[in-house]
Amino acid sequence: MANFAFDMTRSYDIKVRTVHDYNQFIGVEDIHAQVSVIHYDELSPIRHCRTLWGIYGLFLLDDDLEQLDYGSGKYDYSIGSIVCVSPSQIGGARDDGSTFQRKGWALLFSSDLFHGTSYEEELLRLEFFHYHISTALTITSQERQDYETLLRMLRSELMGSKRKQVIIKLIELILTYCSSFFNRKYSIGNGTKCGHIVSRLERMLDDYYAAGEQHSQGLPTVRFCADCLCVAPNYLGDLIRKETGDSANHFIGRNIIRRAKDMLISGKSVTETAYALGFDCPSHLSRLFKRLEKMTPSASIKANSKDVE
Repeated sequence: MANFAFDMTRSYDIKVRTVHDYNQFIGVEDIHAQVSVIHYDELSPIRHCRTLWGIYGLFLLDDDLEQLDYGSGKYDYSIGSIVCVSPSQIGGARDDGSTFQRKGWALLFSSDLFHGTSYEEELLRLEFFHYHISTALTITSQERQDYETLLRMLRSELMGSKRKQVIIKLIELILTYCSSFFNRKYSIGNGTKCGHIVSRLERMLDDYYAAGEQHSQGLPTVRFCADCLCVAPNYLGDLIRKETGDSANHFIGRNIIRRAKDMLISGKSVTETAYALGFDCPSHLSRLFKRLEKMTPSASIKANSKDVE
């Protein structure tokens, strides 16, 4: 396991911005810039950690931790179930300095892999990745066999030909399986913690841009979002910070940056992207990137281009 800077002063121990970050944390080599399939049984013990995720993760866990934190709450899971996380979420067990032998499988992938594909919007709608769903996906023994078969096929492709379309289709198929597990679980009357503020804010931002409100209202502000969600701005900020470890302003900014990346990668200029998202001028978009991504929009495009290669 590589040396990682654990920050005990925050609501999380480490940030995992990329697939490489997680591979480095658990001590495995990168075989693809945007995807990793991990069989924990083959690895050495790792440390507990509450992680701020910047990527998607599906964890088929065969170990029994006392509890998993998830935002400000707990994640309900059992041995052999699938835990799901997505960008901007915080989850895991608080680091106490000890190590443990994790068992099971993990699939980690960057949302950048799906930029410009027909599945890009569908990925955002997958409810089992949303914060208000804090229960793992349960599967049968046969479903587990099928799921593991897909993971092995994906790992083989990553270690071999690395054909992008094959990799994408295999991940889509895995997510389709997870959707069926989720739909079965919640179609039989199981309750969910609906109305979670983070999920509501994400949906509000989706609706805001889908309706083109940025052209008349400009960028969505914390106050505007709070009004739409019928809460006070300070209260919204407190809730977002408790759940994500980030300020409401930064949370909204990261959401805007994800949209900007999609547009930049699709070929739009920085100027076109800035005005399309509601910025008064392109330089304001550049400032947002520099503040939250520590790089310019142009540098972000180059970084994504290298990942695709």
